[in-house]
Amino acid sequence: MILPLTRNSDPIWKQKFQNVRQITPEIKRLVRDMKETLKLTSAVGLAAPQVGVPLRLFIINYARLKETFINPKIIRYGKETNQIEEGCLSVPCSRGNVNRTNEIEIEYTDLKGNKKAAKLSGYYARIAQHEHDHLYSTFYIDRILYKKDICTYKPIKIVFFGTPDFGATILKSLIGQKLVGEYKIPLVVTMPDKPAGRGQELAASPVKKLANEFNIPVITPETLKDAKFIKRLRDLEPDFLVLAAYGQFLPKEILEIPTKYPVNIHPSLLPKYRGPSPIPSAILNGDKYTGVTMMLMSGKMDSGDILAAARLKIALRDTTASLEAKLAELGASLIHHVLHLATIGKIEPQPQDHTKATYSKILKKEDGLIDWKNPPENLERIIRAYHPWPSVWTKYQGKTLKLLPNRMVQMEGKEPVSLQQFKSGHPDFTLDW
Repeated sequence: MILPLTRNSDPIWKQKFQNVRQITPEIKRLVRDMKETLKLTSAVGLAAPQVGVPLRLFIINYARLKETFINPKIIRYGKETNQIEEGCLSVPCSRGNVNRTNEIEIEYTDLKGNKKAAKLSGYYARIAQHEHDHLYSTFYIDRILYKKDICTYKPIKIVFFGTPDFGATILKSLIGQKLVGEYKIPLVVTMPDKPAGRGQELAASPVKKLANEFNIPVITPETLKDAKFIKRLRDLEPDFLVLAAYGQFLPKEILEIPTKYPVNIHPSLLPKYRGPSPIPSAILNGDKYTGVTMMLMSGKMDSGDILAAARLKIALRDTTASLEAKLAELGASLIHHVLHLATIGKIEPQPQDHTKATYSKILKKEDGLIDWKNPPENLERIIRAYHPWPSVWTKYQGKTLKLLPNRMVQMEGKEPVSLQQFKSGHPDFTLDW
């Protein structure tokens, strides 16, 4: 369950918070709901008082550190310090540099009731100190000596363009910050409903379903050049347009609307793999790494200036489906840094090196067809790259046979089975990968 967040001005911060006496089912449920809330907001830490519960408990979910700290106590602070910009879910629309120690030792109880001690350094130590402060009704802005050093801004106004699951993951992350008070999302734009399933009934896109779930206005224009549509966008006066796998180019009239930037979230490390299928291309070519790039939208395909990028290792068994999900999560995290830095004028777009640009193509069903008697050498990579679309398939005994990841096959009209099991019943089928 998503829990409502308290602000630093709420009455709860005027009381003394109590230790957790016993790890009850209610405490476990609280932690579970806090984790769900934290994930939606794309933050890295959350204290119980921030969700209206006056207990000495906080959680951290950042990189390798995913832990519940119950009745925590910092027993040692290191001598070296540094300043890093911080924000807070309970203090929306503000940022400021906070000086904290680089290393701490902390004692606490975990969710299983185990007494623990940990040495944390770097950003892990900073998160723990930030959340530990909350248990004493202290906020990062209280640690900034000169209030003029606190940067404040109005809620960032975003119009979002997106269609498939990749876009829905990004949008959900933006909605999380909307609930915090950081963003306003007055409109979501997605592609029109399309026939789907055996009955070919009209189905809404994942982005449209999500927008409806959170009661955000959503429209599905047939054309982006409609004068009424463009006027509606202008009247909203958005700070940013954020596009994530929308499915169409935005015309110049729309790109000029935002007061800040029109931002596209592209799942590759540009200028590599511009175009519509960057994720399959990375798998097909056997790349060890890929990533996401935040760029300004321009009149040419994926050629705009870069605002930020983040790299991700491709796992040996990654398919396009699994890698897309990972890249969507990475993009959902990175977009917040871009929006906030751009809002306060601390980001400088960098031009791409166009001489290093490579391009991906639109995938078609026939791209997945192979001759099982004369297969390509990189068949295993092709299978992962083309899953779930267009899939790798061949003709066997007059029927379509799909080749699936993890050495599975599926005969037309049948359930998937292992390649070994299939070959035991079809000894003439000699294909392997």
